[in-house]
Amino acid sequence: MDVAKYIGLFLHKHQYCYLPNLGNFAVTKKSATQKGDQIEAPEYQVSFNFSNGSIDDALANFIATNERISIANAANAIKDFCTQTRFTLTEGGEVTIPGFGKFVNRGGKNEFVSDERIEVHTRTIPYFKINAPITNTSTGESISEMYEKMQLKEPTNDEEIVIKPPTVNWSKIIILILIVVAILGAAIGIYWYMNNQPEQNSAQADKRAAAAQAPASETPHTATKPKDTTTQAAPVSTAANGKYNYAILQFADKVTADKKMAKLVAFGKDKYASDLSMKDNGAGSYYITISVPSTIDTVLAKDSLRKFFNPNGNVFIVK
Repeated sequence: MDVAKYIGLFLHKHQYCYLPNLGNFAVTKKSATQKGDQIEAPEYQVSFNFSNGSIDDALANFIATNERISIANAANAIKDFCTQTRFTLTEGGEVTIPGFGKFVNRGGKNEFVSDERIEVHTRTIPYFKINAPITNTSTGESISEMYEKMQLKEPTNDEEIVIKPPTVNWSKIIILILIVVAILGAAIGIYWYMNNQPEQNSAQADKRAAAAQAPASETPHTATKPKDTTTQAAPVSTAANGKYNYAILQFADKVTADKKMAKLVAFGKDKYASDLSMKDNGAGSYYITISVPSTIDTVLAKDSLRKFFNPNGNVFIVK
């Protein structure tokens, strides 16, 4: 990495440069001078002050950006360059800064010799070029003469003044009406949905509750399946009082049946206890039955009752 090249580029751009442990560069402008009939153009002079140098990360950042390296690596490279420059001058060598000059040692003293011609592009003030020729638009007349030539027309009493009616933008009005109609339609639809949805949910919930007649309770394991299906009462074709009695549990002795009946009544005290009853089939078996409206499909009712009361047994209709 050529640090000297970047020092020259940095000086060309910023007109200053700080080198740690070496010194500081400064570029100054010498104004233009007039000698007789000739004007000499302004010149730039570069000076270097040998000192410990100031700490400035601008040069390190400039090198890091152009070399695509870290600022720390660039700062180390600048530090190495300054150390090597002092060593080279001690040995009697020269170090060149491209475009500005060189470091030399004369008589044991370090100096910086600048080039004869230094070109630095500084910021300039923009100007606007007018291509149109400048013409004299003045007529040479005074204001009073110009006023006399002006013709000011004042309305007379007989003159009719026409006032144009304001125009109406119908397209914007139609769009506004459509937006209002859309908003009203959406509001009506939301209102109808909110009012009808609870009724539909309630109707569906009532239908499911009537089919099950009770929420899920503990699964009875003491119930036994009918020993002989021929002894079961045949389903009746007509319902008494508009209800069917479904046998949900079957027991071989009345004591066990009474205990289970008491538990079911306690569990369904506020829901289905009034629909429970105990029946004796006359053959030594006891049924716990529950009455279900006859309007409910019997297959659906059997499946629901079997699921809640006797998953491992049989549910059937009795007289």
